[in-house]
Amino acid sequence: MKVLIVDDEKHVRTSIRYLINWESMGISHLLEAVDGTEAISIIKTEQPQLIITDIMMPITTGIELMEWIQIHAPKCKVIVISGYNDFEYVRQTVKSGGVDYLLKPIVQKHLQEAISKALRSLHDAQMEQLQYVQLAMEVNELKPFYKDKLLSNLLGEYETKDALISWETLFREFPALKTARSCCIAILDVNTLERSIREKFESNLDLLIFSLINICNEFIQTKQSGIAFRNWYKRHEIVLILWDDLDFVRKTIEEIQEGIVRTLKTHIQMGIGLKAEFPDGLHHAYVTALKALHQRNLLCSSGPISEYAITETSRTNTLRFSQFEEDFRMAIKTGRAEPIQEALQKWFQIVSAMDHISFDQLEKWRDEYNVAKARWMEELLGDITEPASAASSSFNIPFNKEGNLSLPALEQQIMRELMELSQFLTTIQINNRSSSMREIARFIRTNYNQEISLTDISERFHLNREYISRKFKQEFHETFIDYLNRIRIEKAKMLLTNPNLKIAQIAQMVGYQDEKYFSRVFKKVAVLTPKDYRNQFAANRGPTN
Repeated sequence: MKVLIVDDEKHVRTSIRYLINWESMGISHLLEAVDGTEAISIIKTEQPQLIITDIMMPITTGIELMEWIQIHAPKCKVIVISGYNDFEYVRQTVKSGGVDYLLKPIVQKHLQEAISKALRSLHDAQMEQLQYVQLAMEVNELKPFYKDKLLSNLLGEYETKDALISWETLFREFPALKTARSCCIAILDVNTLERSIREKFESNLDLLIFSLINICNEFIQTKQSGIAFRNWYKRHEIVLILWDDLDFVRKTIEEIQEGIVRTLKTHIQMGIGLKAEFPDGLHHAYVTALKALHQRNLLCSSGPISEYAITETSRTNTLRFSQFEEDFRMAIKTGRAEPIQEALQKWFQIVSAMDHISFDQLEKWRDEYNVAKARWMEELLGDITEPASAASSSFNIPFNKEGNLSLPALEQQIMRELMELSQFLTTIQINNRSSSMREIARFIRTNYNQEISLTDISERFHLNREYISRKFKQEFHETFIDYLNRIRIEKAKMLLTNPNLKIAQIAQMVGYQDEKYFSRVFKKVAVLTPKDYRNQFAANRGPTN
């Protein structure tokens, strides 16, 4: 940091120089000037951050210097030193942004405090500048999102659009729209890119969309005839608004498609809507572009670009997923690939015979499948609170290099998803059964001294008796009764080591009301009677003092 000392008296400059430990305050350079004129010259070349100046100097006074600083070096902090206790000089110092006004002779403490105050002010100003720069950077980062939202609001219906849009703001951000009279919309759907491309950018979809928007804008912004942006409300959708020179819309979209193919080595599905007035017809233009994209026959090789035709009507096949739901449900319950493959082939035999399949049709089948899957989950898992999301997978329409739907790839994709769902459901059911049996075992270990029957357990855990018997043995490799008796006899063995307890007492303490029955069970499990076990323990232990 640099400090400039301005005074026509050398002894004053020298005094200021030696009164302060400048290095400890982070100041590395001390500069001197004999008057305001010399000071101005030094300020221009050296750019000091702090200036300590006298008021009364020849040629250019301190007041004139401060006025110049306020205009040409406003970031500098100024401390005034003066031999005059004059209110007018103080007022001029404050008016010019001076940090402090000190009287001669200079007191070291007062000068130290004034310099510290100036340095704090400099630091605060620097921090404020840094915050401003940071804010400006954040605004620049957010501006593309802001512009996307502005343009996306244009696509709504007129009543909604009028409430959301400040036309003044819109025209300020996009001046070319101010003179637009007619428009056309084209839409790109990122989900229609080839699977390998989507997987490549799976962790950074924003980069993929940014690249596609840049390709589009290269062709349309150079002609000042349109703009491409990401639909704020449909994050996989890129929208192109084209205006005025609309005779070459198809040619422009074909050039964009070629640019995408050169860059990504694949096509993307694009829909072109009807021409309309701007801005009133923009919503209708958008709707027709969506229809052109979503109602295109994905099986025919007409290319990846679809134009809306007024005579075009929505075609929806009568084939419903629900007609085959039971076949899929039963196949998934088996947990095996063969029945699932068989059900899927049965479905695809009919799908393969169709001559028209659109995006809308695929979405309808997908919605029906999701509803069916929710029912299967509820039926097979019941009240189990395992996350169903673990069984879900994203739906990607597989396209070939020509941009048409690949039915074999679609069949493979659905097969993978159905197998994942089947395995997920099977695993959860197994884990739940195992968990239920472990809970029953835990209940036995903590309540062995109570009367416990299979019927009691069935009622307590809301499970069928036969189911408990079968699953308990699968989990613990012994029957429910054998497990209960083993736990009770282990506890009885511990109690038999206490000679003060009678065998009848011990029988009741571990859940047996009949001493003779207890003795029979004990001998069956431990090979000895309770009395023999106690005697053997005493003999092995030996005499006690």
